[in-house]
Amino acid sequence: MTRRAVEREFERYLSQFVDETYAAFDVGAVLRGSNGSGGRVASKLLKNSRPLERHVVRPKLQSYQQQILAQLEPVLDYAGTDAAFDAYADDVLAHDIYWNALRDSVRGDRRDRIRDRLLARQRSFGDDLEPLVAADSDDFWTAVTESYDRETAADIVQTHFEFSVPLREDRTAFAFELTIDPGEVLGGLARALPTLDVEFTDEALRSMRRAEQQVIPAAKADVEQAYEA
Repeated sequence: MTRRAVEREFERYLSQFVDETYAAFDVGAVLRGSNGSGGRVASKLLKNSRPLERHVVRPKLQSYQQQILAQLEPVLDYAGTDAAFDAYADDVLAHDIYWNALRDSVRGDRRDRIRDRLLARQRSFGDDLEPLVAADSDDFWTAVTESYDRETAADIVQTHFEFSVPLREDRTAFAFELTIDPGEVLGGLARALPTLDVEFTDEALRSMRRAEQQVIPAAKADVEQAYEA
């Protein structure tokens, strides 16, 4: 089927996932967890969390969305050719949100194991997409039902829409961070406040899990509807 049709449907579900993650994200919990010299800044931002969500959190999540969509490109390249996945590995990693969030302290064998797991996950996605990319129909759901049985289609949704898996597998390996400029968020006298760097890894995991609980059942319901049509 057309590559754009696959991209469009994936983007639709990914957008839903990002929206649900944003809805579940508790920026107050992140700020309350900050300490040290940034405590005074965090206290002021806590009183104005809505602008912070709009100007900092939402753009950060959107940037992750764009990285995931960019990563889909080499995965689809792999799915549509007979080339070995190794030919696309560097491009896949360059856009991997987890690889780019890997802590500097993660080195040696542990770093290599994480790299291998991240690549294996995307290789599996490409392998699962291969029948869909090769399908004759240009209608997405017709191509799905022609390419997979019902159980396989549901398993693909479960496996590849669980975006939090790498973080759940090795929570301490990654650091998701925000850099907050109070002047940009609040304006006025806040421009005199220093920037604040905060880690939101725990909140990222919690909010992604909440999003998965919404998006995966909805996507599976779409699968069921397609096979019943």
